[in-house]
This record gives sequence, structure tokens and C-alpha cells, in this order.
Amino acid sequence: MKLVWKILTCLALIVGLLVIMGAVRSLLNERQQRAAEVRQEIAQFSAGEQIINGPFLVIPYTETVATLKDITDSKGAVTATRWEESSNDMQLIIAPERFAADGKLSVEALRRGIFEAPVYDSALQLSGSFTLPDRSTLQRAPASNRERVSTRVGQPFIAMGISDVRGIRQLKGSAGSDITFEPGSGIDRLGSGVHAPLDWNGAAQELAFELKLQLAGTSQLLLQPVGKESSVQLAGNWPHPSFSGSYAPVSRQVNQQGFSARWQTSELATGGASASKSCTAENNEAAAVAHCGSESQLGLRLIDPVDRYVLNERTQKYAELFILLIFGAVFLMEVMKRLSVHPVQYALVGLSLAMFFLLTLSLSEHLRFAYAYWIAASASVALLGYYVSFMLAGWRRGSGFAAVLATLYGLLYGILQSEDMALLMGSLTLFGLLAAVMILTRKLDWSSLGGNDTPRPPRVRQQASLTPASAEAAPQSGN
Repeated sequence: MKLVWKILTCLALIVGLLVIMGAVRSLLNERQQRAAEVRQEIAQFSAGEQIINGPFLVIPYTETVATLKDITDSKGAVTATRWEESSNDMQLIIAPERFAADGKLSVEALRRGIFEAPVYDSALQLSGSFTLPDRSTLQRAPASNRERVSTRVGQPFIAMGISDVRGIRQLKGSAGSDITFEPGSGIDRLGSGVHAPLDWNGAAQELAFELKLQLAGTSQLLLQPVGKESSVQLAGNWPHPSFSGSYAPVSRQVNQQGFSARWQTSELATGGASASKSCTAENNEAAAVAHCGSESQLGLRLIDPVDRYVLNERTQKYAELFILLIFGAVFLMEVMKRLSVHPVQYALVGLSLAMFFLLTLSLSEHLRFAYAYWIAASASVALLGYYVSFMLAGWRRGSGFAAVLATLYGLLYGILQSEDMALLMGSLTLFGLLAAVMILTRKLDWSSLGGNDTPRPPRVRQQASLTPASAEAAPQSGN
């Protein structure tokens, strides 16, 4: 029963260590949350993630409908008629026939304390053309001879949605002539942005535009491919872009110096014409058009591929297995060498393993994760190797234990670096460890370790059978 109690004690210690690891994970979540808060503070200090929606050409108009109403008496006979008028303010929103965007991003990591976030200054050139209708097309024909319709057309303007206008450093443009932008997009459902009034004589025409925008932001830049034919090209000095949105680049190049990518879309893919039409005032009840087709965007996010908190989180996922393996190694050496290890010694070994994960987390906030990991692993191997050499009564045993521990740390780091092969490497490692335990304990008498009073039957050697001559010689030798 001694072996059973030892196993139960070790299991109880493992449960206690899992509680401690839960506290370490809670600390990790707290640091992750703090890092996210700092990124938001940096965005509030400069400018947040940017989404550019537009430009659109907007023609505001007011439609007045006069309807002839009958006035009846108590018997229902028509005694008179009168005209009743109602007015509706409406907008015709026109998407570009063609749209091109060319942008260059200058990115740097802005630090606040030990945390940082990528911020950028972008120089964007937006160009394309609109097809303006004749003013007369806005005049609706009356539904009957009891209705009169009149339309008053306002001054058209170019509208562009920008999610965080604080990031606008400079904006210049031309559309037939130089235009001046004013605050506000002019379209409620487009959100924040800018607009620029246009001169229009009411005739149908093709209007080319060119906008030069210097825009600052944090972490992400997305654009809306608003044209019937849209081409977007972005380049920057950040070596770790994550291309996001609804459309993948048709070409991309990423290296240590930066990135470049190009997108090409058409209204067949984006539904551009229907998206712009859905932005008109008569369809404002549709929740799906809240941002005038913003569900189809393209662009990129600036990421950190070696996020220290993500790597720490992946490391801590192996904590339970790590503790179990080390306890198993100590227990195996104890039973094979006929030693006695006190539960307190098991607890100290487990605490030193938990300290490894805490050290890795704290060091990685000041060093690269690889350096933090190996410093914490080296400290853990040195401490446990020294302690186990006394616990197991021999420096050779302590050195062997340290070698096993160092191998496990190396395997864990390899698994962390090879995310795609992590499952295969982990499975092969566990299979190898199981095979090693089975081979090392193949001759171990587990029943004697468990305090079983029933002795194991001894092996009986086969004696050579006596020949008749030897059988007769035996009593003679006794004489």
C-alpha cells in the first residue's frame, strides 16, 4: 500500500500545482488585457484603425408631391377638392465608374512603457471618374393626373467616409477644378468623414477626380473598392503584414524590408452599383446598408508575428503535461533505485517548474521571447539538477535528471516554433517517453513495491535427469 499512497500524494500535489498554474494563467490574461488597453490608448493619442469608404458623388434633391384630395360631405358626395403637398429630401449616390488607389505606408512601433503598437503615416492617391446624369433624370413622372411632382436639385458634392478623421494630415483634390473638403461626410449612414461641394451645370458628363490624402492610423488600413472597376496598390516598410478584408491580393511581395500588394476587383464581385444604390435615402430602413457597402473591404493589418503573450499562452498549455512528466521521472528514479523521496521534495520540484512559466512570462516583457525562454529554462535546469543530486543521493543522478529536463525544454521550444508540426512532434515525443519507461521498467517487480506479502513464485531451473549409472553411484558414494 505504500506505493499506492505515494501515487495518491503525487496526484494531490499535481492538483495543487494546477491551481498555481491557474494563477499564472490569470496573470497572463491580465497582462494581455493591459497590452490591449495600451494599444487603445496609443490609438486615442494618435489615430485609430482606419477604414476609407468612398469617394461617392452625391446629388441631393427635394421631391415635392402634390396630390389632389376629394372633400366629401356626410353622405359621401364630393363637394370640393384640394391639393395636399408632401416633400422628401433625397440623395442620389453615384459610385465611381473606375477607382484606383495607390498608397505608401511609413510604419513604426510606438512604445508606451513596455508595450508597443504599430502606427503608420500613409500617403494615398485616389483617382477615378464619375458619370453624372442629366438633371432632368431626377424628375419623376406623376403616377396619375391627380398628382403633380416637382424636383429641386441641390448642389452636388463628393463624400468620403474616414473612420477616424483625427488621422487626416492633409487632403487635397480636384474634380474638373480644385475642390475644398469640409468636415462631415454629408451622408448619415456613411459615418464620419469629409465632403467637398462641386460646381455642376446640370448636364450629363464624365467627371474625373484625383485626391491626395495623408492619413495616420494604428494597426490597420482598409479601403472600400467602390468602383465598377477598382484597383488598389499598397506598399510599406513593415515586414509582417496580414492581408485582410473580403478580397485577397492578386499579387503580393513580403520581405524583411517591407511589403507590396495589389488588388483588382469589379462590380461583379463587389456588387458596387447595388451597394451605392442602397445608400440612397429611400432605402434607409435597410440595416445591411448602414455603411454603404462596407461589408466588402480590402487592406491589411500590421501584426507582430512573435507576440510574446501568444507564445507564453502556447507554452503554458503544456504546463500540466510537463509537471506530470517530471513527477513521473522522479517517481521512476525513486522506485528503480530503491530510494525514498518525501512529498515535500516533490512539491519543491513542482514549484520550481511553475516558476519556469512565470519567469518566461516576466522576462519576455523585456527581452525577446527566445532569450526569455532559454534564460528561464537554464535557471530551472541548474536549480533542479543541483537539488535532485542531493534528493536522489548522487551527482550522476542529478546530472541525468538535468539532462532529461533540458531535453524536454528543448522539445517544448521546438514544438512552439513549429506550429504546423506541433501535434506530430508532441505525439512522437510522448510515444518515445512511453517506450523508454516500458523498456526501463520491464524487469521491475511492481508487486514487491506495493507491499504485497505474497511472494512472487521463484523461477525453477530445469535439472538434468540422472542416468541409471549415476543413480546407482549416488548411494555408493554415501557408503
